[in-house]
Amino acid sequence: MALTLFSASPVLAQQGDTMPEAGQPTAGDQTPGGQSASGLLARQDGDAFGPVRFEAGKAPFALRNNNWVAIKGPNIRGEWPGQTGANRHGFARFDDPAYSISGFIELMRIYHDRHGAKSAVEILQRYSPSGDCSGAPSLPPNERRDGGGCVENQKNAPVTATRAARAVGLAPTDDLDLFGSNGEIKHPDRLRALIDAVVTQEVGASHCPQPPRGEGWIGCKVDDDIYARAVDLLDGNG
Repeated sequence: MALTLFSASPVLAQQGDTMPEAGQPTAGDQTPGGQSASGLLARQDGDAFGPVRFEAGKAPFALRNNNWVAIKGPNIRGEWPGQTGANRHGFARFDDPAYSISGFIELMRIYHDRHGAKSAVEILQRYSPSGDCSGAPSLPPNERRDGGGCVENQKNAPVTATRAARAVGLAPTDDLDLFGSNGEIKHPDRLRALIDAVVTQEVGASHCPQPPRGEGWIGCKVDDDIYARAVDLLDGNG
C-alpha cells in the first residue's frame, strides 16, 4: 500500500481549519482551565512534566484533532485506523490520539523497510522536508514559513532529528536501529524519543517548550498508556 511519505508543518495543517468539523469530537478532558490533552505531557520546571491544557478555539490542529504528530492520511483518499476525517491539506483527524501514534510508528516501519531511512536525519528529512521553515529556530517568526526553500534546514540536520538523537545519546546521523527483520520494535526508548521530538515540533511552542538547537531535552512527551495502546493497535490487539 502506497502511503504518504512525509508530513508538512502544523502551520499548514491549521490553514483553513481553525475549528473542528461539525460533529467532530474535541480532544482531551474538560477542566476549569480549558481542556486537558489526555496522555500528552509538557515539560514544566526542571525535569518535571505536567498535562498539556488548551482552549479548543485557540489550540493548534494537532491538539484539537488528536493528531499530535501531524500525520497525513495514507494515499490520497486513504484513512488510517481510527481516522475520522482530514483537513483540506490531508492532515488526519482521529478519535483517539493513540491511533495517530500507531499510524506514525507504521509509517516509520515503511521508511525503514522500503526506503532505508534509519537515522534521525534520514527519517525526518522525509517526514519534515527542508522546504519547511516553520521549525527553523534561529529565524525570526516572520521568516518561518512553509515551502519555498529553507537554507537553514538544508544546511543542517532537521532540528527535530537533532533533538531525537541527542535525547538517547546518539548523533543525528547514527542508525537508530528501530526495527528488526520482522518489523518488531528493537529499541522502544529510541522510538519514543523520535515520537516525542516530532510531537514537540508539530504541536508547537504554544504548548510544548522548544529547546534551542543543540540541546538534548524535549518539550513534550507521550505518556506510557498512549504509547502502549498505540503499539497494541499496531499489532492488532487494540
